Amino acid sequence: MSAAESVLPSAVAVRRHWWLLAAGLLLLLAFWLRWRYATTISLYVDEFTSLWAARQVQTHGVPVMPSGVLYTRGLLASYVEAFFLTLFGFSYTVGRLPSLLFGLGAILAIFLCGRREWRGAVGWLAALGLALLPEAIIWGARARFYAQLQFFALLAVWAAFAAMTDPGLRTSGSAQIPNSKFQNRLWLFPLLFVLALFSQEETILLYPALVLAALWWHGWRYFLRREVAVAHLICLLAMGVRLAIEILGQPGYFETIQSARPYLGWVFDLRGAWHVYGPLLMGPERILWTVAGLWSLLMVGLALRRAGWRPAALSPWEQATLFFGLQFWAVLAVLFVFVGTSWREARYLLLVQPFWLLVGAAGLVRGGEWLFARLAGQPSDWLKGARPLVV
Repeated sequence: MSAAESVLPSAVAVRRHWWLLAAGLLLLLAFWLRWRYATTISLYVDEFTSLWAARQVQTHGVPVMPSGVLYTRGLLASYVEAFFLTLFGFSYTVGRLPSLLFGLGAILAIFLCGRREWRGAVGWLAALGLALLPEAIIWGARARFYAQLQFFALLAVWAAFAAMTDPGLRTSGSAQIPNSKFQNRLWLFPLLFVLALFSQEETILLYPALVLAALWWHGWRYFLRREVAVAHLICLLAMGVRLAIEILGQPGYFETIQSARPYLGWVFDLRGAWHVYGPLLMGPERILWTVAGLWSLLMVGLALRRAGWRPAALSPWEQATLFFGLQFWAVLAVLFVFVGTSWREARYLLLVQPFWLLVGAAGLVRGGEWLFARLAGQPSDWLKGARPLVV
């Protein structure tokens, strides 16, 4: 064995150790920020309800109210909190612990997603952004279901994208021929989607954009495949079951809320929506991220035009940027136009903020590469395909 060959394994091992150390430090930072909030800030008003629902699960097996109706918000979260309270005893900190763990899980998931679908630098930037995101820190340290929702929603959308763009899914005439890896990824999608849906019903907002993306990438014949049809049928059935629980578990409540404080409707109050959600995009600490994300989507749009508006013809980097950007802006559009004014709060955007962090990180990495190449006097093509994955 040559000297160069003997050095290579040790170099790979050192790089792997540095990766583990850096990831550990990032998660430690995120844990510390959330732990300080969880142990020093008093309970938010809604946390009392969540903790009470968890105690009811411990006592009765279901989160039933004294009136006899179910507490249907965050059904899965109520059982997760009850599990932790049973293991470690009842305290506010223990009640907040599941959110803290799901928040850390989301940071690890966004890193792995960025590394797998773009490259390591994108994963690091996106994970750092989520670790420091103020609303992610707050809701990742409260006894509510938003951190759990964010974790499962991110994984569900990633699974949908991984299956939809799997190299083993190739077009042969009108037939789609998947391999076993495609099928494994595809079955993960409905499983994770259902977990997100029963964490919080806002997950329904993700589904139209996922269907739109699948139609755009592969056409309507994609849904004729048995595996794809079954996966989406599971999602549709789960949404129907979730609605039935809402209606039957709290008789008359859904109709009363919809008439007095409607969840959905034709609202089109852009100014009011911008007042709530605009600072999450244009705040001083976020503007660079937003500009980088928009610039990245613009460049992908130009590449898409050259590809005849066929997203499957784009490079893997560009496909990931387009897909996750579509998910973010589609849900944001629904929040702007269709969600009732009584339900406009910054926390509802937490569902899709990881997608924008990924797109913004991709724009920052590509912009940094372009700027460095220009300063070094080297040729650079912003629209070149993604490099091999590196840490």
